[in-house]
Amino acid sequence: MRAKVHSRTCCPVEGTDQYLVYTRWRDEESFQAWMEGPMKAAHQRGGDDAPKQKPAAAGSTLWSFDVVQQAAPKQG
Repeated sequence: MRAKVHSRTCCPVEGTDQYLVYTRWRDEESFQAWMEGPMKAAHQRGGDDAPKQKPAAAGSTLWSFDVVQQAAPKQG
């Protein structure tokens, strides 16, 4: 059984040129397993002297998106 339940890719309608990817997980344990496994390995930084990254967001802005791709578990 897969832990990831739904994944959506959303195209911006106005206000930004950045796409939004939304993933819904079956449960907290599945999300934590992904955080400690594949995600952690893919996002490792180069050590203590690696440059500090800026936060992904600061403040708040309202943007509009259309869903352009959607994936869900297969039925049956």
